[in-house]
Amino acid sequence: MIGTEIDLLKNYPRTKRNTNSRAHKKTEKSRNIAQCFGKEFFDGERDYGYGGYYYNPKYWEQVVSDIVNYYELKSSNSVLDIGCAKGFMLNDLVEAVPGIEVSGLDISKYAIDNCIDTMKPYLQVADAVKLPFEDNSFDLVISITTLHNLKKDKFVHAIQEIERVRK
Repeated sequence: MIGTEIDLLKNYPRTKRNTNSRAHKKTEKSRNIAQCFGKEFFDGERDYGYGGYYYNPKYWEQVVSDIVNYYELKSSNSVLDIGCAKGFMLNDLVEAVPGIEVSGLDISKYAIDNCIDTMKPYLQVADAVKLPFEDNSFDLVISITTLHNLKKDKFVHAIQEIERVRK
């Protein structure tokens, strides 16, 4: 599959808002606050991030279905989500594939502390550049909204870590 791009987010609902105009209105202060990935980013004012990051099945159910089908996931599989935030996607994955083993991590202590209740035992605060797992631990490693935030050297380390922990 070298050179093949698979858009597993094609069914993720798109906003109708003009996000480009919003990006131009961001101040250095609001960017700095957002990059802390704390309460302000997830559940604070819209200027700093999501403006309220709450579970809604319309966002992940179809995406999870596409991931399950593409990777032919079964209950015997294990999945790691790097940058899992509050664990919404993993929650829907567990519902779609009962018995599947999931783990999630996020750099944000706030997100993990405020994750969806069903995922609390499976999520932890950790950094993508130093994954707290043994070699060859997971059948699938997913990172949807995290790696692009890393500087080049940390990005390279994160990819090496992903390669290390995947089977």
